[in-house]
Amino acid sequence: MAEIKITTELDNRVFVPGETIRGTVAWEAAAGDSLHPEVRLFYFTHGKGTMDVEVVKTVPFPQAASRDTRAFEFAAPESPYSFSGRLVSLVWAVEAELWSGGPVDRVELTVSPSGKEVELYAHAEEELIQAQKKKLWFKVGGR
Repeated sequence: MAEIKITTELDNRVFVPGETIRGTVAWEAAAGDSLHPEVRLFYFTHGKGTMDVEVVKTVPFPQAASRDTRAFEFAAPESPYSFSGRLVSLVWAVEAELWSGGPVDRVELTVSPSGKEVELYAHAEEELIQAQKKKLWFKVGGR
């Protein structure tokens, strides 16, 4: 049975825009399997609505042996940032595949200037709390 595995350098999964994403892809397959291994950097959305996927860069590994390990390197993109919201989230990932429709491994990443995914609902919740406090103040004896 064929297998493929991604490892990021120092097991790092958080990157700021422009930082280098480094790692290795290791695989093992049966002799005679038609291999076309590649690694790709992409983002996808999930949540309500249609899932969007955008492949930013693909690196093929030509002349692949049935058992091999190859290094890869990508520049963390300037945008879009990783984010999480009530209805949709955007996730960056590095994915490796041995052949189209074959074994796949994926490592999810966070890409943002702060090193944390942007939480879209955090600001909305704080605004709601402040609005509720103002309402309460007016009811209790404010103006």
